[in-house]
Amino acid sequence: MNFAKRNKSVVDFLFILALFGAFAITALFVVLFGARIYKSTVSNMNTNYEKRTAMSYVTEKFRSHDYSGGAEVTDSADHNSVLKLYQSIGDKRYITYLFVDEGYLKEFTAQEDYQFDHHTGTPILAISDFSVRKEGGSLYHFDITDTNGERTEFFVTMYSQTDGEEADE
Repeated sequence: MNFAKRNKSVVDFLFILALFGAFAITALFVVLFGARIYKSTVSNMNTNYEKRTAMSYVTEKFRSHDYSGGAEVTDSADHNSVLKLYQSIGDKRYITYLFVDEGYLKEFTAQEDYQFDHHTGTPILAISDFSVRKEGGSLYHFDITDTNGERTEFFVTMYSQTDGEEADE
């Protein structure tokens, strides 16, 4: 048998071309499918990052003021919640404000007698809504909506207060 002298036909060429085309189309579908999965994964990771970062930041800020003066919830002129966290250093009393303004969770710390302005403060994280309410005793309910419209609701307890006590206001 002499395989080297075999005549090549058009059918052999078309078969190889079809096989290459099938491989190219399959490779293209795998790349497109992988890109869609990657995009979905990145989107989910960003959403989880925004949710967890906002929740962790507010919880840690709240807890850092737990034993140093308490908390109070007020409403701003635009009906958004403002969380006031009190702290005494020496003979001076300070208030840390957590609020939403211009699409950001903001923080502002000043002495108690300072006139608070909603346009001041350091932007912390991009969010669209922030609300907090005192449920009773030492339990606070937080509701944060991120820039994608995903809501995160959670509760935080102020350990230094018992059920019957109120924060220093």
